[in-house]
Amino acid sequence: MSERYNLGDYDEAAEQLSWGDIYREFDGEAPSELNIAHEVCDRHAQDRGAVALYQVSEAGELTKLTFWELAKQSNQFANVLEELGVERGDRVFSYMPRLPDHYVAMLGTLKRGAVWGSVNERFGPDGVAYRLADCDAKVVLTTTDNRETVETAVAEVPSVEHVVTVDRGDGVPDGDVDFAARMADASREYEVADTGGEDDAMLYYTSGTTGPAKGVRHKHRWLAGVAATQRYTMDVRSDDLYWSTADLGWLTGLINTLGAWFWGTAMFTYEGEFDPEEWAELLDEYPISILFSVPTAYRMLREHEELLAEASLDVRLAGSVGEPLSPGIVEWGEDALGVTILGTYGQTETGNFIINNFPAMEVRPGSMGKPIPGVEAAVVDPDTGEVLDPGETGEIAERPEFPGFFAGYWEKPEKTADCFVDGPDGEWYLSGDLGHRDEDGYFWFEGRADDVIISSGYRIGPFEVESALGEHDDVAEGAVVPKPDAERTNIVKAYVVPSSDAEASEALAEEIKAHVKTEVAAHEYPREVEFREELPKTVTGKIRRTELQDHAEEEARAEGKMPDEPR
Repeated sequence: MSERYNLGDYDEAAEQLSWGDIYREFDGEAPSELNIAHEVCDRHAQDRGAVALYQVSEAGELTKLTFWELAKQSNQFANVLEELGVERGDRVFSYMPRLPDHYVAMLGTLKRGAVWGSVNERFGPDGVAYRLADCDAKVVLTTTDNRETVETAVAEVPSVEHVVTVDRGDGVPDGDVDFAARMADASREYEVADTGGEDDAMLYYTSGTTGPAKGVRHKHRWLAGVAATQRYTMDVRSDDLYWSTADLGWLTGLINTLGAWFWGTAMFTYEGEFDPEEWAELLDEYPISILFSVPTAYRMLREHEELLAEASLDVRLAGSVGEPLSPGIVEWGEDALGVTILGTYGQTETGNFIINNFPAMEVRPGSMGKPIPGVEAAVVDPDTGEVLDPGETGEIAERPEFPGFFAGYWEKPEKTADCFVDGPDGEWYLSGDLGHRDEDGYFWFEGRADDVIISSGYRIGPFEVESALGEHDDVAEGAVVPKPDAERTNIVKAYVVPSSDAEASEALAEEIKAHVKTEVAAHEYPREVEFREELPKTVTGKIRRTELQDHAEEEARAEGKMPDEPR
């Protein structure tokens, strides 16, 4: 069975594979000579019929781009940037939906030798302005639909010299660069910048949930890391159709798209936002063989599982990132999709999914999996850098010696230095995530270091409690946070979105508490349950626990239950 996969024997691969094996798959003398755009696009363009992108608009219209068309159009955009005075290393940012032009512009920027960045459309003017100003961006690419947000943002950013606008039917404003008009006049030939693996390629910002967002620098060598992930974790093949639901405003969008394109795999994208009925129809209509999304989307699909039951699916592999998958979602995926959803783990800083479940490996539901071959990971004491024994909780850490690893935060050397600890056997990058490793080498996530709940002296990780919440039939989604308490320091409070056929009630709250108490340690169950229509999310779909925690603290203060306060 394992011979079906690109990585058939994990243990053997972990011992034998090296980054040199990946670099030998490159067209040039990588990593010394390396341009991402050439490796993921131009080298596949000789086959003029090979499709790179299937894009479906919100209206249901299909657009196809072959690698040859993508190569020629990205050449045009590189020429446009040159005409606009964009030099090597300048920052070019986008703020736009999943349109073919978006992918064209990204590759054209890399061909020019400039640095590509993107801001998710869910950010408002302040979030856009902060990112553009922080890195002195020179050009912003947007659409007429988003022009008002961008106009407000760039008014505060003197470094922005040009706004390049894609017309969605409203007409390009005076003073903007008309994307279509400039592309029509640009040459379809371009000599790709002679970049190497150590040249800056991308700048993506952290979500900013624990402080001001930081710009994460990635170099052209980053491609080797994502190429390995897509080959070994997502098992991409040249005949796959791969739907990654992440857009280019999130680094995952690039990890999946460019990692798959390196191997000549066609990508599928849908312009619209999540809609279970629309997604089910797309999975039914198109021969999508690889599906990649976030746990929130899978949970919402589970709420409408009758839609998938009626669809004809071609999915042979599914993946997920953003937060751990609960065992219940893994079980649902096996029933509804016919495959085991493979949980993956990575950060903007690691530039890649580095601890993963692999298709030929035993999947232990709830586990993060094992490190991708070529990456050394461990659970360490964050103060000493000492590697902890199996079963001990510590901080998940990686050696910073793999191609996808970041080159530091943009102009924040102190923040960069804070990420590392010198251990007895060398330097480790500290992820800020808590977990443990079992005797067989599987990693298990226990929560962010700053998410741990201290109650009556016990340390409680939120993930196990949230997994237990998710196993209840009447819970669509749940999150737990500490609520200050004068007697216990904190109690565990759960915020729950009921399933579509359940009604919020005190009886249901008590039932949920009783259920969780049977699944976790007695001191870990939520002593309070509050029902919500939805949970606050980051733009990348992660639950914004800080917002829930602030609410719980305000509630405790109003009740006079804050520690060391009179009751």
